[in-house]
Amino acid sequence: MSPQTSAFLLISLPLFWAILSWFSSKKATLFSTVNIEEVAIVGSITLLVVSLVTGLSSSMLTDEGTTAVGVMLVSISPMKAIVMLTVVAIGTILMRFSRNYLVGEACYPRFLRWMQLTLSSVVITILANHLIIFWAGWLAVSLSLHNLLLLYPERPRAIIAAHKKFILARTSECLMAGAFVLLFLTFDTLYIDEILYLVNEASQLSQSQSTFTNTQLTNTHLTNTHLTTYAACLISAAALLKCAQLPAHGWLINIVEAPTPVSALLHAGVINLGGYLLLAFAPLIAVSPPAQWMLLAVAGLSVFFSALIMTTRVTIKVRLAWSTSSQMGLMLIECAMGLYSLALIHLVAHSFYKAYAFLNTGSAVYETLEHNISAHRAPLYADWLNAAFITSLTIAASFSLSSYQGPASPWVLMALAFTSFLAMRTANSDQTQMYILVAITIALVSFYATIKGIIQSYIVPAYPAPIGMFSLMDIWVSALLVTLFALHFAMQTFASHILVKRFKQLLFAGFYLDEWFTKVTLKLYPIPLRERKTQGNHVASVSKIGSK
Repeated sequence: MSPQTSAFLLISLPLFWAILSWFSSKKATLFSTVNIEEVAIVGSITLLVVSLVTGLSSSMLTDEGTTAVGVMLVSISPMKAIVMLTVVAIGTILMRFSRNYLVGEACYPRFLRWMQLTLSSVVITILANHLIIFWAGWLAVSLSLHNLLLLYPERPRAIIAAHKKFILARTSECLMAGAFVLLFLTFDTLYIDEILYLVNEASQLSQSQSTFTNTQLTNTHLTNTHLTTYAACLISAAALLKCAQLPAHGWLINIVEAPTPVSALLHAGVINLGGYLLLAFAPLIAVSPPAQWMLLAVAGLSVFFSALIMTTRVTIKVRLAWSTSSQMGLMLIECAMGLYSLALIHLVAHSFYKAYAFLNTGSAVYETLEHNISAHRAPLYADWLNAAFITSLTIAASFSLSSYQGPASPWVLMALAFTSFLAMRTANSDQTQMYILVAITIALVSFYATIKGIIQSYIVPAYPAPIGMFSLMDIWVSALLVTLFALHFAMQTFASHILVKRFKQLLFAGFYLDEWFTKVTLKLYPIPLRERKTQGNHVASVSKIGSK
């Protein structure tokens, strides 16, 4: 199959969504009797299968049997295929859900149009093998999502949240554009696979400490390591903004004003592009310690505070929004530490979990009410000790049976998470329930180890090895996790203490970070708002929030 045919089949899915978005508008009457959602779902699945089968089966190889680089504007790989499958699955579920959720709403055709354009832009970004196409797809995703966030323009909070998102998105795109310019100046190519190939070559030569006889590598790449580092730092900063890390997180919390399908699309799909950006440029991040430390510092603190703040929220969607900020920070930490297989598993699992959580918010309210009125108690010290003992045995057995050579912080996180899980679940159950939970814990660890082995062997490319155990980066992340667990334990155990109450007040306010960010944003760039219609269909005059 020719490269042109393969490229056309790869872009057939986003092209189909882009064309179908026109028929979703009010003015399109050609297919007015056809259910647009069913056409979109069936067409998406069909074209996904065709594009993935043809793309993966017709890999570009040179005469020596190695993969050709710098050939196609779009490309497919096992990792990209996994992400595309996730995008299509989430997109089809949301389109099917929105049929009942938004049917009859005046904004429904507009929702379908911009939803399909957003999905199309996401797939283009994933498939892109060219810096300009990647940047254009990233921009198109943000602009399409902006129109989805403004489906109800009469809601002031939604407008302010979209306004803050708009400013941060433009900043992220400028940072990414700067990084791509530096990469082009360093490697003299716009093809992403060629850039990453040259980065790997230079990294391997540097590690072997051999004589650099390759003129192109010596003169062009190794003498411009500072430009490469700057580019990696700019890409990391763009990912931090995209993933709504503190203090640029407020828009993600306020965006719950948008309809549930839009919130689900944002939290389950679009925001994961920050993690995919680091996965796509993983070899570049791996050779830049400043970029890794930037991710570890900002994302680490975001995980720490977002996880604590989430425990003080009372509304379901706001709690899920804080959870997303924390989970995205954890994904960025995994990429910074070289745990790319874990980051890919996290990306896919988080996408499906957040889609389910947002679409199930109605049932979650009743489940929470049932839990609150049922008889339950806080875990006792004996519950924590039993949970810690069982978890230690499980983790020790898993570690001894594996050939793990990476950092210790993932094991620390797993131990703390399962200890909390067992302690809280067994506090209100009998001994039989304890055995069931222990079996679930062992099954989850075994399942994760199996999936990680498959992904590391067949899906994720041979990226640079993760950092070693008990390195400075590993100690930093482990210290954050242990401190987070200790504070959470203290907040539950000493809930009535005056210091704990004051600390919870600060957490509930989010340390006022978003209030300060909003004040500065509206002071520098005010946003016009149209007030709600009053009785008699009289529309109030346009006011400008943030102006004097």
